[in-house]
Amino acid sequence: MSASRATSLRASLGTLLGRPTAVELGAVVALLVGVSAYTVAVDAALDPYFLDSDTALLLVRSALVLAGMGVLTAGYATWRGYSLPVSVPEQDDRRSVAAAVAGTALLALLPFSLLASQTGTGVAHVVSTVADPGGVFTVRTLIRLSLFVPGMVLLYHGIVQGALRHAFDDHRRLTVAVTTLFGGYLAAPTTVTYGSFAGGPWLSLWGDRAAVAVLFVLALGVAVAANRRVDDDRLHALARLPVLAALALAVLVVAVAADSLGGALVVVTRAAVIGVAAVAYDAADSLLVPGAVYATFAVVSSVLYVATLAAAFGG
Repeated sequence: MSASRATSLRASLGTLLGRPTAVELGAVVALLVGVSAYTVAVDAALDPYFLDSDTALLLVRSALVLAGMGVLTAGYATWRGYSLPVSVPEQDDRRSVAAAVAGTALLALLPFSLLASQTGTGVAHVVSTVADPGGVFTVRTLIRLSLFVPGMVLLYHGIVQGALRHAFDDHRRLTVAVTTLFGGYLAAPTTVTYGSFAGGPWLSLWGDRAAVAVLFVLALGVAVAANRRVDDDRLHALARLPVLAALALAVLVVAVAADSLGGALVVVTRAAVIGVAAVAYDAADSLLVPGAVYATFAVVSSVLYVATLAAAFGG
């Protein structure tokens, strides 16, 4: 390993084990648990039996959830003193935006690869589905996507990436990397779904998933305190062991949720899409760009989902 790379890695580790990181991650986990609780409360109030059969109710539910996310995101950004830019990308950034959108469209194919082989889905099914957009983008689907796209932008780039930017200062690559990994953990589904965004943005932070996230933040806090108060490298290394243990638990929780190769493809795809959106946001500095990424993924996934159903049922 070159001296410059070793220095860069030490700097990144020092940033990760800094007090601002522990504070921001703790606040972010608390916020996202709050979002999960708020969403559950709205669902329980509007649709206690989870029938999901009324379009007007779905619209009200989506509006309330999105409004809550917007208030939390704007409030946290204001409190922490960072902006939420929504400007149109500059001319120089449009190629990178186009590349991100194209890459996302390809990523959307990944979780359907096994399903397509099992159902015999072919190009003809996809073409016939595209030729009938009304069969794909029903009113209910459009309502769900209108919650999914801005919800993903608010949670993963307004809150997560915005907070990490604030904590990491000028370490932009580190911000993108941690956003991708943390986002992949949060977005990993508890049950494998294909092309469905019924619950809005991907966020599974409840039960064991939330407990492990809290344990990680607490372990990070211990490591930070050890770094600040003790001048002994052996104790520093010992204090990092709980952090590594929490990371191992996080991997285990996600692996158990994935359960199969198809589930693993869904988990990897979601993390990759969040990563692409994070890179694009970092490059263009506009929340419109990750919005384009998630919209692309949602549209392509919806088309593939309907095409796969058509193939499975002989359409």
